[in-house]
Amino acid sequence: MSFCPECSAEYTSDVLICADCQVELEPERLPEDTVEYIDWEVIQEIPNEFVGNLIKGVLEGEGIDAVVHPHEISALGGIRLESEWGELLVQSDQVQDAKSIIEDHLASLPDDALENSDADPEAT
Repeated sequence: MSFCPECSAEYTSDVLICADCQVELEPERLPEDTVEYIDWEVIQEIPNEFVGNLIKGVLEGEGIDAVVHPHEISALGGIRLESEWGELLVQSDQVQDAKSIIEDHLASLPDDALENSDADPEAT
């Protein structure tokens, strides 16, 4: 049997070109593309983009994919939908590991490291 790589039509072995697509047939059916859906879960609200990307970097350094998702609608002039700037998401099967990594990282910081997280870095 031969198969068309374009329309997946099946032909006998003596046919070389697909009658509909006019392309050369393949001896085996090509595997179909599969889409893998990933469940993402919010693990933390974030006060600003800097903090979100900082935590994202810590997680990615440990092999955990993370997404920073703002609560703003830029098409509407940056209207904010929530009180916090945004949220940090990880894959559902990595939530516990991510929370543990964040907790360990925050515990390793000096006590006053987070006091001015919203402060303007240019002002100091």
